[in-house]
Amino acid sequence: MIPPNLSFLQINRFLILLATLFFSLVSAARESVDEIKSASASGFVKVSIVRGDLEVKGWDRDEIQVTGELDEQTNNFVFRVDGDEAFIEVKIPDINRNWCVGYCNEGSDLTVMVPRGSTLKVSVVSTEVKISDVLGGLDIGGVSGDIIAKNASKRVRISSVSGSVELRNAKGRIRLSSVSGDVEVTDVHGTGKYHSVSGDIVLDEVSGDMDLESVSGEIEATSAFVSVLRGSTVSGDIRLEFEPSSDVDIELNSISGSIFLDASDKIAANFDLETGSGSIRNRITSDEPRKSKYVRDETLRFSTGDGRVYLSTRSGNITIND
Repeated sequence: MIPPNLSFLQINRFLILLATLFFSLVSAARESVDEIKSASASGFVKVSIVRGDLEVKGWDRDEIQVTGELDEQTNNFVFRVDGDEAFIEVKIPDINRNWCVGYCNEGSDLTVMVPRGSTLKVSVVSTEVKISDVLGGLDIGGVSGDIIAKNASKRVRISSVSGSVELRNAKGRIRLSSVSGDVEVTDVHGTGKYHSVSGDIVLDEVSGDMDLESVSGEIEATSAFVSVLRGSTVSGDIRLEFEPSSDVDIELNSISGSIFLDASDKIAANFDLETGSGSIRNRITSDEPRKSKYVRDETLRFSTGDGRVYLSTRSGNITIND
């Protein structure tokens, strides 16, 4: 209750004082955690939090350590190790999962150290996630928040509904996806599937068989060593700068976007190019596209070797360079 007979300035000062005291009480409600337990050098680790910031790092110790601050709404913090399996979870009431007003904090802020050879599974809702140096495989799923992983191997699966996904320095079987965010990949080698609904897919220094798909975003790959590549967009361009293998097999499709193919060396392949409304620019051979008499479509077929290159767009240009 505001005391009577206060001036306007005094009332403002009184409200600021109350707000300061309230924020202090809220901050004090956040509980710190610093626990460490013995764990398997190549075990399974599952981490689950609802909101906040999470960083998981691998180290050369057969122990798991959890440090940081818990969500102010935490009603149960779980950290247990059962044989080769470890579980870390911050539980908050369901009613508070999406509830927040001006005085809410940012949720949990945790750093988890795990044995480098661990297999890691992370489930989050509204959380920024950073993973590094975990080599036993990753399975990361988030709803809202960016996910960044580096130095990973074996099976790597990362998905986000409303956030970007970034992977650096990894090898193995890779699967990255985002509904409304970009997918960015650097120095990644192995079988890869990279999908986005309303975001770009950007790859640099990649190799292996790849499957690229974006609905309303662009696909761009540079410094790629390509053997088998499948790529498609609905409303976005596809740009591929690559070093071709001797048995290259490329298929790129776009509904309303252009396709640019730029090779660092001669592409030995059978080319099949077609556009429904646009032009074909062939800078590999002297072969010219065939133009339809009544509509704007163009087609071009020629051969320089035994591989396969199929490029198709309904509304856009096709450009190939050697």
